[in-house]
Amino acid sequence: MEQVQYRELQEPEPNSSFNSTSSSEDEIDFEAGEELDLTKLQTGQVVSSSGWLLNPAPPSLSNRKCLILDLDETLVHSSFKYVRQADFVIPVEVEGQVHNVYVIKRPGVDEFLKKVGEWYEVVVFTASVSRYGDPLLDILDRSRSIHHRLFRESCYNYQGNYIKNLSQIGRDLKNLIIIDNSPASYIFHPQHAIPISSWFSDTHDGELLDILPLLHDLSCIDDVRLSLDINI
Repeated sequence: MEQVQYRELQEPEPNSSFNSTSSSEDEIDFEAGEELDLTKLQTGQVVSSSGWLLNPAPPSLSNRKCLILDLDETLVHSSFKYVRQADFVIPVEVEGQVHNVYVIKRPGVDEFLKKVGEWYEVVVFTASVSRYGDPLLDILDRSRSIHHRLFRESCYNYQGNYIKNLSQIGRDLKNLIIIDNSPASYIFHPQHAIPISSWFSDTHDGELLDILPLLHDLSCIDDVRLSLDINI
């Protein structure tokens, strides 16, 4: 993120963004006892034919836990500004004009995706729009480890913020894990989260690979919430 924490990828226009966890500058204020039906869809949310964000898992994945991964500042860092060390560049159209987006991969992301794709049903869930996220993931996912992609239109809007609502995924909550650099994204389900720091360009970062042993262990247990409460 180049400007502020919850505005991950800014378009050239000052008042719009491809990828923003927050659609306002307000901090999220959520109390655990607040009455919300988190399974209820909101107007405009895009869901699958099943009525959940995802259709039922295919037989080949039905016995796996489900791993939700954030994209920007978790797996990659992207910028409209020229980046000499960019791993790849994608063209993205903004209001009729095509702009180049320079993408740097977080160290270890290729191995990370390959491994978790062997252990989990993998979902990339991002507050970005699909016209940016889809071409990026087409290049990033070299091992074809990502089984599903969810974008901004699937997010749950709460106090003007784009939340990744795990209660709407369509999987048993005991089988769901989320990795995201923004705690605001999983404010409703902190007991399912593995926190990770925001990444921009540090070539010595090793967090993705450091998480792998924990993820391997979690893939084999009955209820991930019990272990995450202890380990994180």
